[in-house]
Amino acid sequence: MAKKERAGTAHAAEREHERAKNTAAEARAKSAARDAQTLSAKTRGMYQKAQAKRG
Repeated sequence: MAKKERAGTAHAAEREHERAKNTAAEARAKSAARDAQTLSAKTRGMYQKAQAKRG
């Protein structure tokens, strides 16, 4: 009986670990998407400024 209880607990801990990994991966993906948007907005602004200087 005791072995089964321990095994079940370890399995629950593994699932929790997997969930944490998934959450971290999602957070990284969201952060990367945000960074890409910010970067494209910055470069767009730089191009617009350069175009305005040219006339």
